[in-house]
Amino acid sequence: MNNSSERGFKLTTVIFAVIIMAVTAMLSGNSVADDMDVGTTQLEE
Repeated sequence: MNNSSERGFKLTTVIFAVIIMAVTAMLSGNSVADDMDVGTTQLEE
């Protein structure tokens, strides 16, 4: 019983961490994409 609940807790923690990372990547990814667009536009000029 203890092992199964520990596994479930670890799995939940991993999923929770992945969700946070995904949301953070999306939020920061938008600004990073904007910066990249600006950088490539300057390079093309």
